[in-house]
Amino acid sequence: MADLSLSKHCDIKLKAEEVWADSQGQREMYEAKADSIKTLYAKQAPRVKLLTQIENPDLEADTVKVVWIDNCDDALDATCQDVCDFNGTDKPLASKDYTLTNCKSASFSIDENDLLRNNYTLEEYAAKQLMTKMKSLDQFFNIQSLIFLSANAGYNSNRTMNGSTVDIAAANYTVDLLVKMAVDAELNQFSSPFVLDGGSLFEEFLTKTLEKGNSDGSGPFNKKNLFDTSFDLFGFAASGITDSSFLVNPGAYAFAHRNYNTAQPMEYRAKGVDQIRYTIPSNNIPGLSYDVYYEKVCSGHRTKHVWYLEKKWGFLLNPVGCDIDVNGDGLTIENRTGILSYTKN
Repeated sequence: MADLSLSKHCDIKLKAEEVWADSQGQREMYEAKADSIKTLYAKQAPRVKLLTQIENPDLEADTVKVVWIDNCDDALDATCQDVCDFNGTDKPLASKDYTLTNCKSASFSIDENDLLRNNYTLEEYAAKQLMTKMKSLDQFFNIQSLIFLSANAGYNSNRTMNGSTVDIAAANYTVDLLVKMAVDAELNQFSSPFVLDGGSLFEEFLTKTLEKGNSDGSGPFNKKNLFDTSFDLFGFAASGITDSSFLVNPGAYAFAHRNYNTAQPMEYRAKGVDQIRYTIPSNNIPGLSYDVYYEKVCSGHRTKHVWYLEKKWGFLLNPVGCDIDVNGDGLTIENRTGILSYTKN
């Protein structure tokens, strides 16, 4: 009967790292299609500060605090003030507490009776199962990120809207669209926006890259470099969002999540509970880790080993959107969320 001690769980984490680094084709088995969430998570890092209970003991266990910066109020003083006696309007940080009600998990078990019939060690098989489950979780969050963008696409003050998107004729869905996006970004007060595309621009980008050495190829090639553009053909298709692109302001959203375990495997014993708990980092989404819970149960003369992976999470929209009075009469107020949608038709 195998006994997976704390050190053995460290070995499993190390084995997972070794499998990921393997150049003999194993990495491809565990590499998730997660381009959208990777881009969104990387872009939010320098702009949105997330505070958890570890940093703020006043927060409840499933609560995160997000600090949003309000850059919408650009009103000027009506008149100049006395330099020896002046004041200013308070500009508080728009912090908000959120309870993470979303939870996604994965689990698997390994029966030692089954291991008798193959050449895997328990540690090796567990490492590969952990990586398989993390791949599926990574791809789940990728799909959820696109569903979030689609649901929160806002008003584009420079275009005629069709619901929450701007329709673009198929013939015009070229690198020239990025020039239009650049104008939209300016008029909608975006700062350092980026583009996520589901494939509608993929062939166009590839063609312009291959043609950049032609006598007339440098112009279109430069157009495609107007924005940091990421393509996610798998994610858009899996989320049911087709023929679409998003122009995103990095300050418009936050992907919030919590961990409850430490990176180092630790024993956890309570009444009726005998577990080992730790976190394991995603290989596909830098900065994201999953909580891991392990326990063992009896299986005849041997042991069944059970793993449970969990993540509390939420995609959050900046509540400080720069709303716009469309007609200047105070009657039609549209919400500029910092997310613009374009659809090929």
